Amino acid sequence: MLPFDEYAPWLVWLIPLVGSVLIPIVAKIGDKVRNWFAVVVSFISAAYAISMIPQVMSHHGEAFDWTISWIPQIGLKAGVLVDPLSVFMANVAAGIGALIVLYSIGYMAHDGGLTRYYFFILFFIGGMIGLVMADNFLQLFIFWEIVGMCSYALIGFWYRKKSASNAGMKAFIVTKVGDILLLIGIIALFAQTGSFNFLASKEFIEAGKIAILGLMSISMLIFGGAIGKSAQVPLQVWLPDAMEGPTTVSALIHAATMVKAGVYLTARTFTLFSTINEWLIFVSYIGAITALLTATIAIVSTDIKRVLAYSTLSQLGLMIAALGIGTSLGWFASQFHVMSHAVFKALLFLCAGSVMHAAGTTDITKMGGLRKYMPITFITSLVGILCLSGVPPFNGFWSKDLIILAALEHHMYAILILIILASIFTVAYSFRWLGLVFFGKYRGRESKHLHESPLVMTIPLIILAAIACVSGFLEEPFMHYFGFEHLAGLELIPLLLSIVILIIGFVPAYLIYFRKSVSPEGFRSGSMGTLHKILSEGYYFDRVYYAIFVNSFPKFYNQIYDWIDLKIIDKFNYAVADVAKQISQNFRPSHTGVLSANISGILAGFVGFLILILIMLG
Repeated sequence: MLPFDEYAPWLVWLIPLVGSVLIPIVAKIGDKVRNWFAVVVSFISAAYAISMIPQVMSHHGEAFDWTISWIPQIGLKAGVLVDPLSVFMANVAAGIGALIVLYSIGYMAHDGGLTRYYFFILFFIGGMIGLVMADNFLQLFIFWEIVGMCSYALIGFWYRKKSASNAGMKAFIVTKVGDILLLIGIIALFAQTGSFNFLASKEFIEAGKIAILGLMSISMLIFGGAIGKSAQVPLQVWLPDAMEGPTTVSALIHAATMVKAGVYLTARTFTLFSTINEWLIFVSYIGAITALLTATIAIVSTDIKRVLAYSTLSQLGLMIAALGIGTSLGWFASQFHVMSHAVFKALLFLCAGSVMHAAGTTDITKMGGLRKYMPITFITSLVGILCLSGVPPFNGFWSKDLIILAALEHHMYAILILIILASIFTVAYSFRWLGLVFFGKYRGRESKHLHESPLVMTIPLIILAAIACVSGFLEEPFMHYFGFEHLAGLELIPLLLSIVILIIGFVPAYLIYFRKSVSPEGFRSGSMGTLHKILSEGYYFDRVYYAIFVNSFPKFYNQIYDWIDLKIIDKFNYAVADVAKQISQNFRPSHTGVLSANISGILAGFVGFLILILIMLG
């Protein structure tokens, strides 16, 4: 038996990576063998991830850095960093990923191209785990790019559908903006410290060997990578379009991989840059603004997955804002919310997939009354919505309460107001989603084909719902896991604020979508209609980007190219040709056609060349 404490940190990401390569070979045996092989590989990876938890807890948050020689010519080593953060994120990616792969057996049963699908799903999971287990920036960046490549391939999985292929390309291009910033930041940090290693860089910075201005620039550049991957303002535009991929892919991206990478990077570099007040302020405001803006957009969306996508953007904003608060409580609250969100958002996306599987549409205005036909999906969706809204005692309540408390204790009242407003809108759009999908009368064409999803799809829903119900009570063990003493408990002011948030958000949603005593049509006319239009257009971020980078920039580029090509390059070529022509015309008279004259010229040149050499030697 392998000693988990030695091999698990390597095998936890190598197994899904190697398994992905074996998928095309296993597919030759049979489709069912291929599918269940992917499930087995993902659950083995999850088992290795879980096996590392006792080891981390027994060492009370101490970090272990295990390395092997990688590029010996420059002394570069590959390694794994085993600490509470890396093992926690590995469990999120591996555990949620395994349940999603199991769910895929039913959800993707009638799709083609499943060999490609399972290859990229396992590669995606392995890449994300490799990213969080890496002990240095260079290794992290390699896995960072693997994750980006897999997201591109999986978002555009139905590549014959133009909107899907465009969404995959959009995700790839937009996140590359952040990737470039991250790479520049990594190179700049290496130039200052001479090392890519996290722990070595931390020691170098703590010794005060980097000028504060340089460190501030590096911190902003590296956080730029987090903005891209975690889809924060202004690079948030790719994530809603990513819903064009299969729902299982959406669940994986939103709950366990890709977007969590940016939060992880910010949490990992927190110990490097937390002394820079400007960095903390920038991080907190980016997160809080993203949380509010995207929560307001979700309130008008009618696509069952896009509502959840904007919800993810908002919740990621809360995590980022909590990290920017700059305290141990804020850092812990962020990671506790990562755990809560991973569970309830995977649950909600898989519930959405179950609904779409039965209803055959993504438009929530064409659903309704589905709780009668899909009782398991309804109950598990209700659990997910209660978690997302922060209703006690479900897990979302405890982690949001901690974020509010952290902002209060650090007197960051502007951030607190943005978080409270975002949370109010979260409650409103969550119950709107629930009411339109499961309550009232069915608004689709036919109801005879509506049915509950098969067991292979509902079992993951039940498991995730059960975890969502109990995981909020693990706050104390979670603190001990990260090596913290008792940081906080249930305090009166955050509790009262949470109750006020629930009431203000729930009452309008209840009156409009459950009691139906208020018509939503009134919000689409007059001055409210203008606001509705702005929200429906996502504050026009996409339109502005398309106007600049898709429509205007190529035209401007073509004009510049034509000017350089015609005015500079062509003119230069013609000038060179004219000079050569002039020289040749002047040289032509020396060609007399007389052999004796030509030989005399050659001899004279040779003698002159010898004299020149003798002068240089003398």
